[in-house]
Amino acid sequence: MKHNSFSMGFEIKTNPGAVHTPSQFNCWNKNNDSAEYTPTSTLKYMNDALIGMNFHVLNQFKRASSSDQQFVSQYLKNIDPYFEIYANSSERLAEINKKSSIQKKFTNRDFVTHFEKEFSHILEKCFGQDEVHFKTINQALNCMADFEKKLGSALLYNFSIQFSDLFTQKLISFYSFLFHMRTVVTMNHNNQVEDSAFESIKCDSINDYLAKTDFTVNDALLYWQFKKLATPFVGTPDVRVEKLLVNPLEQSFQKYNHNACALINNLPESFLTFHSAVQLEESLHQVQIDWLLGSSCGLLFRLREECFGLEHGYDKIFWPETGNIGQKRSANLKFCFELLESDLITNKKVA
Repeated sequence: MKHNSFSMGFEIKTNPGAVHTPSQFNCWNKNNDSAEYTPTSTLKYMNDALIGMNFHVLNQFKRASSSDQQFVSQYLKNIDPYFEIYANSSERLAEINKKSSIQKKFTNRDFVTHFEKEFSHILEKCFGQDEVHFKTINQALNCMADFEKKLGSALLYNFSIQFSDLFTQKLISFYSFLFHMRTVVTMNHNNQVEDSAFESIKCDSINDYLAKTDFTVNDALLYWQFKKLATPFVGTPDVRVEKLLVNPLEQSFQKYNHNACALINNLPESFLTFHSAVQLEESLHQVQIDWLLGSSCGLLFRLREECFGLEHGYDKIFWPETGNIGQKRSANLKFCFELLESDLITNKKVA
């Protein structure tokens, strides 16, 4: 019996720079581009397949055959790690929420629904039948900025929003498409560097968005200790301690340890007091990772960074240390693959 399969070819054109940044994405037509369309049956990396499969999801299978649509719908969530990662992290957040109400009640659901519709419309414009219109990335950034403004607080460590399941799936596909597109650019860059020790770059699905999470935890513990010690001096008749000590220290924490302050201020006191000192350190580390990977605002936060990268250049947003590397000319990266059902079954058994 012939195994089901999915094949695709696409080209990513890039802008010049220390690190290439995609400027165009075009799918190959299996009939018109037959000379170039020679898929390889063995995938060294799964990144290009994930890019292709998520592209078809995001353009609502405008070009895909019925068999391709069936294959992608059946297997994408099984092989794309970010769907499972989101599910696992959001499940842990739900357990915490049961104990300490980590997710705040947000009453204005209408503006969240409006955002989902508006952003979905932008995605429809972004993902055409055979290409990605990168010019709409700026519209996506403006839409997210407007959403954050209406939210009334920053996205960072915000637990107050829960998008609908269907919209969440769209955002995960969009994020996976953008992130894996950046990974293939990264691999191409690393294959061409002369000194891998100093010129190589890497993609990190956590540190690219939340740098030095361990340091943030240490700063958060210090800030929480300060808040506990300062509580008796706030609102007392003698305002000198509050004015001359508590307030200046609070401003310094906000200035130099912004992420740590955001983490503590967005967590309920019941969560912070429930754990011992050792447990709290572990819990703070886990909750910030789960927020990033398994919450609506965390997902939007990651998407915004990827969109900033496309808008301003990967080297500016993710790898500023490459500023001393020589500029590279624009490049055309071509990918063509065939993914067999038997490959996925074999990989699942091995895993």
